[in-house]
Amino acid sequence: MSIEIIKLAPTLLHVFKAGELIPKTEKRIIYGQATSDANGIATLYVTDNALANGNPLLSTIDFAVSSVYSTNASINLRPRVQMREKNIAAKYVSANVTNISGVTVLGISVLGSENPVSGVIVDFMVLGSFDH
Repeated sequence: MSIEIIKLAPTLLHVFKAGELIPKTEKRIIYGQATSDANGIATLYVTDNALANGNPLLSTIDFAVSSVYSTNASINLRPRVQMREKNIAAKYVSANVTNISGVTVLGISVLGSENPVSGVIVDFMVLGSFDH
């Protein structure tokens, strides 16, 4: 462990992959929030300023998860989120935010119509390696 790492990160965290005895690279966990756009896509830039033009905080993205919390009592209108893309060249991860609306066919209510939802805050957690 080098002194530079301790200067940059006073809190040290060891990240192990299941079955790995000794970590082979240095890892970072990046977290943040992004708001879904009109197409229901929330994009988090893993950069020092959280914008596309920022300096990347990771050199590889190993794992990314997203979640959304809604207090909406109606299960059919509750936003849901799923990971869409992790793109290290463009320095971002993204997720789709949708809801399910009821569809009536021949007088029978059927679930299954998915619609993009805008303006929803999505939480992201990203794990990756970094160059030092």
